[in-house]
Amino acid sequence: MTTAAEKGELPVNINTLKNFFLYCTLTREEFDSIRPEIWDRNRQTLRITSVFACAMGLLFYLVNRLSRSAVIFPYLFLLCGSLLISLSLRITRRMKNNTWISISLCYTEMLLLCVYAGILSTQQSNYAIPATSIIVFISLLPLSVDDRPVRMYAVMLLEAAGYLWVSFKLKSGSAFSLDLMNTITFCTVGMVLYGVICVRNVREIYQNARVERIQQSIISSLAAVVEERDENTGDHISRTSGYVQKLIAVMKSRDAYAHLSEDYCNNVILAAPMHDIGKIKISDAILNKPGRLTDEEFSLMKQHTTYGAEIIQKTMKGVEEEGYVTVACNIARHHHERFDGTGYPDGLKGEEIPLEARIMALADVYDALISERVYKKAFPKEKAVQIIKEGAGTQFDPNLVPLFLETVE
Repeated sequence: MTTAAEKGELPVNINTLKNFFLYCTLTREEFDSIRPEIWDRNRQTLRITSVFACAMGLLFYLVNRLSRSAVIFPYLFLLCGSLLISLSLRITRRMKNNTWISISLCYTEMLLLCVYAGILSTQQSNYAIPATSIIVFISLLPLSVDDRPVRMYAVMLLEAAGYLWVSFKLKSGSAFSLDLMNTITFCTVGMVLYGVICVRNVREIYQNARVERIQQSIISSLAAVVEERDENTGDHISRTSGYVQKLIAVMKSRDAYAHLSEDYCNNVILAAPMHDIGKIKISDAILNKPGRLTDEEFSLMKQHTTYGAEIIQKTMKGVEEEGYVTVACNIARHHHERFDGTGYPDGLKGEEIPLEARIMALADVYDALISERVYKKAFPKEKAVQIIKEGAGTQFDPNLVPLFLETVE
């Protein structure tokens, strides 16, 4: 029988250790698929720890100033360093591909805490205090989460070694012995805590991402069913979703829409394919009628907006996040509202219409104009652009029209 070693394969236990140290027990493919989400969470964690460190440094500084203590510099160092990291996080939050920036800031915060511990415990008045703030450093360490345990452990050991070297050079033998014992103890505890927290966080992110992919697959399947029934709208869903995604990207580059959160923008993009889901309850005779609809038929067709909101509310409430459900319902119900208040189903006017529905209205109408339907020929792109321009302030949000035209011109 050929052994695993003869085949060039690693034993299962070594593979398990490798997957833990490099990928938090996931496979490499699973791990790589969620790295952006991991570092989104890590940036949030780092933002909290940097603000906490700022507050701690400021509090200790003020207390020592009021008590006329000679130990001031360590707390001033912690305050200024953490404040700089917090500001750096805010400045770099909109940068694309900022994973390495986040990693650098994460380790800068760790190094800052370690240096703070070293400075504080090597002040002459604190020589007898063993590892004064290395304890704080190790206890905060699990909050500054890297996504690869091997890298975090290596940095932790290097920082502990640096701290002990300084302690050995400056302190008495007894104080150094206590530092050595405390550092080994807290490094061991810190490694165990970090391993548990990191694996838990990464696996939670992976499971959430997996569930989201399954849900989006179901949503896409439902939207595809509607599109298959409607002979007028081949690939309408994919095209309108593309327009929405591009418009969102342009909007985020403008100061007027800079306040839009990543979650909101992602929800709008993910919900766009659901805008016509209510057509699943419209009869084929009306949905695929080759000529113009009668007034009665059009009244029935208009109900696809309210049907869509009802379907989303019933099928997704309690399953999806509330923010996503709200955005999806608004898109389905209100994407045929007009800016002048003459649309349907609720006759909303101006900014009474949810922003996500105003975005969807532009994508929906533009694609309908440039697409061939059984009852009309496709308009040339130039004609469609002209119609969109003329609809600014009446059918469409006048602030969004020029941004949308940037994406299609």
